[in-house]
Amino acid sequence: MKEMKANFFTGSDLEAEAICSKKPLSFLGGVNSENGEIIDSENELYGQSLKGKILVYPFGKGSTGDCMRLWRTCYNGVGPVAIINSYPDPIHVEGALLAQIPILFGFNEDPVDLIRTGDRIKIQNGVVFIQRGFGLTHKNPDNEGGA
Repeated sequence: MKEMKANFFTGSDLEAEAICSKKPLSFLGGVNSENGEIIDSENELYGQSLKGKILVYPFGKGSTGDCMRLWRTCYNGVGPVAIINSYPDPIHVEGALLAQIPILFGFNEDPVDLIRTGDRIKIQNGVVFIQRGFGLTHKNPDNEGGA
């Protein structure tokens, strides 16, 4: 089991399946806040649901509206339960705080390179524990990161 320590984290401990994108993500134009699906056709996660998952992506893209769209997605019960980023995006940090979900970043290794869609992730006190290939939705052969 691989582990990484975040230099910044908010929220409580939890465990869930990861969904990982190697591309930046916009909640305003890339996520349907009514059903939690990725609607950005340029993203490798297109059509997949964020509901109940730990969302891993390098950083946010888009506008200031992203924070409210992230909040709305979580408010509707179809959003991620936590976010892990390679680099902080102030708008997505704000959205995670509003949605009251954990957000972690500032690792000594890039989480996008280490975490795969379908991995089981446990977050405990800012430490991310990665259990390889535990999940049922490992549908992303292009995102094979090594660990």
